[in-house]
Amino acid sequence: MLKKKTTRLPTVIVPYMGPGVDRGFQDVFVYLRPETNGIKIESILMRALRSNTFYRESTSIVYLANIPGDFIVGNKLVEQHYSTKIHFIKKGKRCFSPYMRRMFENYFDVPFNEARIVGAFEALKILDIGWNELFNLRIPENDMLLINGQTIKKIGDLYVINYNIPALLHKNNRKTDIAVMIFRTSLDGNNFFKMIKVLGKALVEEGVLDISKPMSHAFHYSKGPFEQILDAVGYLYNPDGRHVPYRKICFYNYLFNHNVTNSEIMGIIRHPVMKFSTIMEIILEDDIYSFTTGDSYEEALSKFRSIVAQYLI
Repeated sequence: MLKKKTTRLPTVIVPYMGPGVDRGFQDVFVYLRPETNGIKIESILMRALRSNTFYRESTSIVYLANIPGDFIVGNKLVEQHYSTKIHFIKKGKRCFSPYMRRMFENYFDVPFNEARIVGAFEALKILDIGWNELFNLRIPENDMLLINGQTIKKIGDLYVINYNIPALLHKNNRKTDIAVMIFRTSLDGNNFFKMIKVLGKALVEEGVLDISKPMSHAFHYSKGPFEQILDAVGYLYNPDGRHVPYRKICFYNYLFNHNVTNSEIMGIIRHPVMKFSTIMEIILEDDIYSFTTGDSYEEALSKFRSIVAQYLI
């Protein structure tokens, strides 16, 4: 008789104690890609952080956990995290907004209705290649376009939506655990990015990261406040394996304390493509994650309050 497989629970090494009280600090997620050596990379990052006085004094680790691959797969964490991108892959050009269509035509100089725009999974069949080959396929930089958080990669006469998703889904399997950290930092977005570059350089020097590949191949970090919530929804757990209550997520708590409701917050996380009104009364369209990249909590809240429309996905 076969034994039923049991799902491993997250191993929490540094439990998350909730949002800090000091104004100006943010909780930024950093988690290692499944193809990396978690323990080795984790130690390199820690050593690089502690060896720099400026970063050591402005940044501390307030959460450290190992999330098992079978837990990730069983709870469909990757699918939930990339649900918007997967939606665009499945629906293809049908779910492009009028703004996205105009941007596509202006950038690639081809009529939208005539263009062969396909999702990544369909592209695998058309090109008769594997997910790894599609992920690593090199193209000229100007053959790549990012619109509303969706990547369009031109390959011949094909325009492939979110080419990297099949690789991410395959690499995140039951055998690939992920190390997750939260950096509590007083650094602004620009200086935190500089710190990330220092960490990336340390990985290159240790021979872990190929200098020709971007840092995103080794680890992910939250680019802005709303992405911090998205990352927390997937990867923030108590030692007993239960998810940390959303109210304890730093930016979520900040929004809640400024009279933003739970349904509004989660509605934004699940449906991130918006229209925003600027100070000049110009309407901009973007996804909330890209639009608030590098923002302070105050700036991100201000942009939230400028929303005038939302695409439901």
